[in-house]
Amino acid sequence: MADSRDFCGVCTLRHASKSAVVWCTECDEGLCTECQEHHSLSRASRNHDTIPVTEYQKLPPDVLNISQYCNIHNEKYIIYCKKHVRLCCSDCIVESHNECRDIVKLAEVIKNAKSSNAFYEMEQTLVEVLENIMKIRKNRQENLKTLSKERAIIEVKSNTPHNYQQTS
Repeated sequence: MADSRDFCGVCTLRHASKSAVVWCTECDEGLCTECQEHHSLSRASRNHDTIPVTEYQKLPPDVLNISQYCNIHNEKYIIYCKKHVRLCCSDCIVESHNECRDIVKLAEVIKNAKSSNAFYEMEQTLVEVLENIMKIRKNRQENLKTLSKERAIIEVKSNTPHNYQQTS
């Protein structure tokens, strides 16, 4: 089933359905070949990072559902407030964070996130957790098989007639 992420966002606004070939992480939309060319030449978007749609589609659903836009003001997040541990758009800053001193540009926060030591350690921990979950799952499945066999043996024994000798 086709998802709206499979189509070029610009062409969709023009009521055309063209398949996206790249995903712009800045614009948060897919682009067809023609729109990708325009996107890469436009002053406003020429420095945007794009990835092949096939790679974008491989991302986990939790990652795909992360919004780059404020759900209150519908503006792009640009600042991270360390005091409130919160992403902020320009309106958020004016309304709620104008006195906060510990704010940084979001681009600086995420710039080296993937190569950071903390990210690497988190990734390793997640790999270990996944391995442990797989071992536990395998163990549980083996336990179920053993219990099923034992139950079958008990049922066979309980259905076997017993030879009792009556003594008088």
